[in-house]
Amino acid sequence: MKYFAKYISIMLIATGCIQTGCKKSIQDPASGNLSAAEMSKQMAVSLYRSLSGQYGGANINDGIKSPLNYIPVEKKRKANALNPYCGMFIDTTYNFSETVSDTVKTYFGHYRFTYGCTNNVLDSYVLDDSIANAVNRDLYEANYKLTQKYFVKALDQTYKLSSVEGSISFSSHASLFNQARTNAQYHNSDIYYKLKGVRVDISSGVADVVQGEAGFTAGIHNLDGTIKVDNNFYGSITFLSNRRARVLINLNSETKIYIVNMISGQVTAG
Repeated sequence: MKYFAKYISIMLIATGCIQTGCKKSIQDPASGNLSAAEMSKQMAVSLYRSLSGQYGGANINDGIKSPLNYIPVEKKRKANALNPYCGMFIDTTYNFSETVSDTVKTYFGHYRFTYGCTNNVLDSYVLDDSIANAVNRDLYEANYKLTQKYFVKALDQTYKLSSVEGSISFSSHASLFNQARTNAQYHNSDIYYKLKGVRVDISSGVADVVQGEAGFTAGIHNLDGTIKVDNNFYGSITFLSNRRARVLINLNSETKIYIVNMISGQVTAG
């Protein structure tokens, strides 16, 4: 189990953040429409953090290598394969629970990482990574899920420039019940990104997404007693280099454009 130590610690932190964040939202839910500027910031910053491994899984700063310290196992290596990594993969699952005082925490994850080669030269990987955490305590429930599906391929011999295709989805649902076990309050968020033509440059030591875009759809839904607020929105993120992105967002039947610094979160009108 020590193989999982670093990876599981990230998940424990994520679950703790989701638990406290959802509780805060339930106690003081949104009473009106969301801010387009704030949501543009969240969409861009969250995407960069996911790509750079801050939510677990692959880190685009690592280049063409596994983000976990596992020894890959051979699947079906051809007899004439010159590179021992060609066709090798990591495939692992964990599922466990712990009880702390009156709270039950459950952790589940499935991780599959496959190396790819061109002419026996290691130059790509495919990642399929799913994480699901749950917290249950008396009249409170929270569930968090993150799924990352990437195909990453080196575009030069230095492995400093890579293409990234795939998708990322987040889901966070938290509910607070009354004594009759009916919903008194809840905060639910569901976000999906689709990556297209993304190019990542790590030559400076810190990943910069220099090209490509990500389409997104999202829904954020709050209930506080009789006050119910539903927000559904969609848009696109176009990467501008220097860790900036142009975010086009359609929210409340209005389309707006912002420039977001994906590191600092600074937002300016586009």
